[in-house]
Amino acid sequence: MKYDPRLLLNYYDRLAPRERLLLGVASVSVLLISLYSLVWDPLRANSELLDRRIKAKDKELTQIVKDRDSYLEQLRRLEANQSAMAEADPKFNLFAHLQTTVSQAVPHERIVSMNPGTKSLAGGVQEEMVEIKLVQISLPQMVDMLYRVEKGDPPLRFSRLQIKKRIGDMYNFDVTATVSVLKAVPTPPAAVPGSRGS
Repeated sequence: MKYDPRLLLNYYDRLAPRERLLLGVASVSVLLISLYSLVWDPLRANSELLDRRIKAKDKELTQIVKDRDSYLEQLRRLEANQSAMAEADPKFNLFAHLQTTVSQAVPHERIVSMNPGTKSLAGGVQEEMVEIKLVQISLPQMVDMLYRVEKGDPPLRFSRLQIKKRIGDMYNFDVTATVSVLKAVPTPPAAVPGSRGS
């Protein structure tokens, strides 16, 4: 059976004005609901999904940039340490050097302890360190000590630095710091073939 639009028009013409109004409202409602369900809602859902993906990618990019900066900083430090090891005096004594350097900035009675230590690292490298504990030193003394260590000859680095304000004393501080240097571990001489130990 063929669809004849004139039948629909005849049916519409026979409707009362109120029925026509209701039919018009119903038709518009169906159209709006269809547009919302089939067009607007999928677009909104896709837009929200896209926003979430963009935010996730932004976070990934931010983390990648941080990781890159951290990697470059570690690489810079490694290259600086390798350069320092290449130029380092094998007879350099970190503990003796720090005893002299710290004493020039801080009174002896404020130096609680200076404890040396070593740690073996990969690649035939050894980390030599000295932990320094100072009490009740002033801000100028602390700045002077930091400057002398980091800008001295040779320039050294603090691998750890903890500064605490003293209770009831706003002008003095307690400091715990660790200074470390990397040294290439000397390789033992190769045995000469055919030689015997004594």
